[in-house]
Amino acid sequence: MGVIKFENDSFDIVITGGGVPALAGAVIFSKLGLKVLLVARGFGKSVKKDTARKNISYAISPSNIKLFERCGLKEEFFKISEDVSEMHLFEDDSCLKLSSDLSPHGYLSKIVYHDNLYRLLVGATQSLKTFHSIDGSIDDIGYTANGQCRVRVLTGGKKSIRKIQANLLVVADGASSVSRHILKIPWGIKNYCQKAVLANFSSALQPNIARQWFSGDEVIALLPTSKNSVSMVWSQNQLRAERLMREGKSRLRAELSRILGTSIMAQIEINSEMVSTPLSMMTVDKLVSRRIVLLGDSAHTVHPLAGLGLNIGLFDILTLVNEFEKEMQVDRPFDVGSSAILGSYMRARLLKTRAIQSMIDTIKVGFSTGGYAAKFLRTKGMSILQQSDFFKRYIVKFASSIL
Repeated sequence: MGVIKFENDSFDIVITGGGVPALAGAVIFSKLGLKVLLVARGFGKSVKKDTARKNISYAISPSNIKLFERCGLKEEFFKISEDVSEMHLFEDDSCLKLSSDLSPHGYLSKIVYHDNLYRLLVGATQSLKTFHSIDGSIDDIGYTANGQCRVRVLTGGKKSIRKIQANLLVVADGASSVSRHILKIPWGIKNYCQKAVLANFSSALQPNIARQWFSGDEVIALLPTSKNSVSMVWSQNQLRAERLMREGKSRLRAELSRILGTSIMAQIEINSEMVSTPLSMMTVDKLVSRRIVLLGDSAHTVHPLAGLGLNIGLFDILTLVNEFEKEMQVDRPFDVGSSAILGSYMRARLLKTRAIQSMIDTIKVGFSTGGYAAKFLRTKGMSILQQSDFFKRYIVKFASSIL
């Protein structure tokens, strides 16, 4: 292996990872005038194929629209996303309806396909003068004599090495983060023994309404991705999910009919392949180390029942940017990886992120609990909430501000 010395070997920020949080971070950090390097396998100036995520859609919280605004992408993001004006939650015959009339934003969330969001962010990097990228992977992390973070990057099919210095390393390479393993940061996981089955449907359902059904330990969400299509996220027992993937679309229709009923099924038709992904809740012992910060799925994962997974990661980025800007206003040399910035970021995010994880886990356990008494309390509670605009307004406000 030869060592390749290249011109731009020192950066303000090096980001490891090629997903949505890594790209969003690269865009907004570059917009601040920081010199940014993105290190990701297969990443280039054109959009890489990501077939594992082609059926994924995200419900973006109003709290995170500010990120796209700060990136100069708000208008473009609005064009590729679909408003959720109502959210209907079902369990048996009970239904709780939340409306955008109760929200100060005019919508509850915006639904966007992964591919469209990915293309938007990749396109934004092409005009950034301080953005750089390497098609490769990090295999070692350390520090230079003057205290900068030093990373070793394998490129060209692991045939070449680049040694790079950075004032801050942002670890955003996903739940199975290689960088987190290299750093030996302890992490824990709660395996739900479930998989999320994802698929897209053409739809004649009333548009702009997100629908979610709770049935024992199963949760099915239908998210409006356009006026005539919806995206399904079905969390279910791992063995049932694997059988569903094996037996295909006919089995899917039969199983969906069991929970959604024939009226809903008569209005939707699957028009994509199914994909599945395992579900777990992951936590780390620390979000920061010396000149290193973890964000997105590298730092935390949650059950998808509340649609907050990506949202938490995007808000990590917004929080970090806010810390940068506060430090820039102080009368001293700006250091993007200073202990003051990282300490403030950790205090802002660690407890809040864990509180959100605990809340979602509690909801998951609560709706999974069987028995007449538990079901009675849930359905009674939903009926009470449905009759109170005060409580529904509080839920909508809370959901859009907890990040």
